[in-house]
Amino acid sequence: MQPLFATLHDDSSGGVFALSEVTSIGRSRDSGVPVLDPRVSRRHAMIRRQDDGFWFFDLGSINGSHINGRRVTTSQLLATGDMIQIADHHFRFKGTAPEGSARGETALAERTIADVQSRNVVLLVSDIQGFTTISERLTPDQLAPIIGSWYARTEAILECHGATLDKFIGDCVLAYWLGTSLASRLSALKAAHEMRRACDEVRHEHRRVLEPTGLSFGSGAAVHMGPAAYGAFSSREFTLLGDTVNLAFRLEALTRKLDQHVLLSADLLSGWDQCLACCRSLGAHPVKGRDQLVEVYALERDPAFLDGGHS
Repeated sequence: MQPLFATLHDDSSGGVFALSEVTSIGRSRDSGVPVLDPRVSRRHAMIRRQDDGFWFFDLGSINGSHINGRRVTTSQLLATGDMIQIADHHFRFKGTAPEGSARGETALAERTIADVQSRNVVLLVSDIQGFTTISERLTPDQLAPIIGSWYARTEAILECHGATLDKFIGDCVLAYWLGTSLASRLSALKAAHEMRRACDEVRHEHRRVLEPTGLSFGSGAAVHMGPAAYGAFSSREFTLLGDTVNLAFRLEALTRKLDQHVLLSADLLSGWDQCLACCRSLGAHPVKGRDQLVEVYALERDPAFLDGGHS
């Protein structure tokens, strides 16, 4: 297969950046593409090389990213000539395409049919609790480093536990594991538990900003599993869709009502009695968009002790 090669061209400075396997874009000087602008987050976006080309991910930046004038809301496959805008900075993407790739309407339809499939997945949805209040009380310059710290820790935890990061959406993250083996479920529980502890680290790191305002910093998370439509729903967007995904987001919203950090669905615990040792039943609760109540559990113990009994 022909090796993939791509570059970003800075229209303002004339600089050219060769893209590696994973290229970060942001205000940090360590970024593969540094953008030294206070409106740009330290870890603003990244471009990842995959078998089918180079994919652009906005990492939940406060001011967002745009491709060809459209705000990026999910991962997008880049094509030569695409214009990436971050604040007032414009970058043109140039890259080789995989052999046999095509961008015509017929090829797009065929590719979409071929790539979208139903898969059983384990989903983890998490967001920052009280984010609206935090945003109101802090200036953008105060808020950006805090959210950037959360993004960085979240991404590292998910990678450590073998998750695929689908997207950051503002103060929310969606990740998944293909398949619903007990090993995948345990990995999701470990990730959710560690993400909760990571919030304590963020709060401590930024205590000089948070404590004078009386603000705390925490997250809510939901772990659920079931079938989902998985794949490229257009030539430019790759994501998950379906009732399983919708319910995962509904369960995450329930964390605030039930005052819990991590909620698990009864579906996730199906056939996994051992996991009952680290969680507590909260009963059945109504969720938006569903006629029937949904049974949920609170994660109350570090799931690491389940190692060895998940095969």
